[in-house]
Amino acid sequence: MIEMIGVIAIMAILASVVAPNALRALERAAVTAEGQTLRSLGEQVKLYLRAQGVAPTAANWTVAIGNYADISPLDIATNKRQMARVYFTDPAAVPTQRAIIISSMRTGLALPTAANINTAIKFQDIWQTIDGALPTALSWGGWAAWNAVAGSGEYLIIERVNLAPVYSTDLQSLTITLNNRAAITASYNIVLADGTVQLPVNVLAGATAILANRRPKERFNLYRAAGGVTLDYSYVLSTTGKTFDFNGTNWIPQ
Repeated sequence: MIEMIGVIAIMAILASVVAPNALRALERAAVTAEGQTLRSLGEQVKLYLRAQGVAPTAANWTVAIGNYADISPLDIATNKRQMARVYFTDPAAVPTQRAIIISSMRTGLALPTAANINTAIKFQDIWQTIDGALPTALSWGGWAAWNAVAGSGEYLIIERVNLAPVYSTDLQSLTITLNNRAAITASYNIVLADGTVQLPVNVLAGATAILANRRPKERFNLYRAAGGVTLDYSYVLSTTGKTFDFNGTNWIPQ
C-alpha cells in the first residue's frame, strides 16, 4: 500500500510538470498552423488580383478568394477556434498596394473591424508590428484588452500581403487622359473590375486629368457636367490606354 501511494505521488508530480508543457506545445502548434493558413490565404489574395485586376475588399474577401483557395467563405471568415479573421487594405493608395489578414487564437480577445482601420496611419501601425508583439493604441483602442493579458502577443497572427509586385510584374498599367477643352466643368467616374463604383470626379474647364495605373476591365463613365450629371460616353479598358477630349457637348475619343 505504501509503495502504491509512493508511485501515485510520483506520477502526480510528473503529471504536474508534463501537462503544462504539453498544453503549451499544443498551443504553439495551433498558432503555427493558423499562421500557415493565413499565408495561404495571402497567396489567394494575389491570385485574385492577377485574375480580376483588382484586390479583394473587406466586404467581399471571403467570397472572392474562396473560389481560388477552394475553401468555403465561412471557413475563411473564422479560424479553428471560431474567432473571426479580419481583412483590410491600405487606404494610402488607389489601387491599394497592401493588404493585411489578422487572426486571434486567444478566445475572448477580439480584433478590430475593417471599419476601425480606416486610415493609412492605422494600417501602417499594424503592418510594422513585429511578430509576437501587439500594435499600439494608435491603430485601435481595443489593443488595451490584449495588453492586459500576459503573453497575448503570441496569439495574434498578422499576415502582411504586399500587392505591389503583382501590379508591377503581372498586371498591365494603363493610362486614361481626359482633356477638358471647353469652358464648363465636366466629370467622370470609374467602375472597378469587381463592380465597385467610385464617386464622380470633376474635370475643370481647360484642365487635364491623367488617370495612371488603371487596369483592364475598368469602366470609365464620362459626363457632360459636374458631379456625374448627364452620361455622355462609357469606355471599358482592354489592352491599351485611351485619350478623350471634351468639347463642351461631347467626349471625343482620340
